Amino acid sequence: MQLRYITCSGANENTNIKELINLANTSNLVEIGIIANSSTMKKGKPQYEWFEQLLNTQESANMKLALHINGDWCTDLCAGKIAPELKELLDLKNQTTGTPVINRWQLNISNSMNLTKTDGIKSVIKDNPEKEFIFSFNKGPIVMMFVKQLYDAGLPFSLLYDSSYGSGRHPKLWETPYFAGRDHGYSGGLSAENISENLTEISYVLPNFYKTWIDAEYNLKKQGTNQFDINLATNYVLNALKWNNKNRQR
Repeated sequence: MQLRYITCSGANENTNIKELINLANTSNLVEIGIIANSSTMKKGKPQYEWFEQLLNTQESANMKLALHINGDWCTDLCAGKIAPELKELLDLKNQTTGTPVINRWQLNISNSMNLTKTDGIKSVIKDNPEKEFIFSFNKGPIVMMFVKQLYDAGLPFSLLYDSSYGSGRHPKLWETPYFAGRDHGYSGGLSAENISENLTEISYVLPNFYKTWIDAEYNLKKQGTNQFDINLATNYVLNALKWNNKNRQR
């Protein structure tokens, strides 16, 4: 098993930009996941202004960024309705390379959402072939039906397996990839303290040389707060890198 990305999610306007860039530069495997919804990332909101400042910082040009879309923005995007703020970010290109500034777009779908139609998201995916679209995934019936329709239609996408849907609970067991030919990543209860053990467990359910990624958010927060902790994230990254360097050919 090899790691494609080590994703650190949850940084926001309370996160020091210079420290976040230093974290991103720890390794070319590090990805910074920014959570976006209508209550936090509309124009004029503190997180939107902070993110705009981050993108305008020269040192951030080589950062790997992912946008994790929640709530009504996620539901709307699945229906093909793109919020203006998301549309701007979707179209944003690196001025030097011409590549997308944000290459990976994660839609945090859930079984409580109205996901009966797929034509809208099919169009979004087809219109953005250079981007990787990721769906949070477990075997709930609504999510399963939605993802299966995309799979049966031959759409390219990836899946982030998280049985807890962002609540930071560790699964009873890690699942093997469910849809052939689609990349699967893993999340749920990952932390600096347990990442090595969990990577070993994940490697047991994956084929040799499978390329996957891991995503932590809940356990990267300062205890008792909702605040992203650079030190916890750094230790999580370093421990994951240590495991990857030792075991990546497994």
